[in-house]
Parts: sequence; C-alpha cells; structure tokens
Amino acid sequence: MSISETDNSREIEILSEIKEAEKKAEEIIESAKSEKERIVHEAIANSSKLLAAKEEEIKKLHEKKLMDFEEKSKLIREEKLSEGRTAVRQIKAKAEKNIEKAVELVMKEIEERV
Repeated sequence: MSISETDNSREIEILSEIKEAEKKAEEIIESAKSEKERIVHEAIANSSKLLAAKEEEIKKLHEKKLMDFEEKSKLIREEKLSEGRTAVRQIKAKAEKNIEKAVELVMKEIEERV
C-alpha cells in the first residue's frame, strides 16, 4: 500500500466517521425535538386540567358565597318579620287600651251630660 492509498483510506475512514457522527447528531436532534414536543403537549394538557380544576373551584366558591348570602338574607328577613309582628302586637295592644280609654271617656261625657 502506498502513501496516497493510505491517505485515501484514512480520508475515507475520517469521512465515514464524520458521516456517522452527523447521523448520530441528527438522531439526537430528532429525539430532542420529539421530547420537546411531548413535554409541550404534556404541559398544555396539565395546564388545561389545572385551569378546569381552578374554574370548578371558583364556581363552587361562588355558589357557596351565594348560598351563604341567601341564608343570611333569609335570617335577616325572618328577624325583620318577627320585629314587625312584635310591633304590630304592641300597636294593637295599645290601640285596644286606647279604645277602652276612649269608651270610658265617652261614657263619662254622656253621664255628665245626662
């Protein structure tokens, strides 16, 4: 084997190694791209699930606040109705008492005129 054949052989060997290294590099790049896409899709899916869960949590919290407000409104309404009933009873009792006094006064005036 001559030097030029050895050089050619060495060049061919180096070129083969370069091509093999390039092929491995392309495989690594493709693998990394695939992994990146998988990670992105997984992140999108996870964020969508998290968003849906948070929306549900907010909806339940809103419903609870609304129920609490309705319950509080109902209690206040009942309290005001009770206060109103008490006031009506007091006014009625006072009116009945005033009627008795008015009757007594009218009777007294009639007796005085007679």
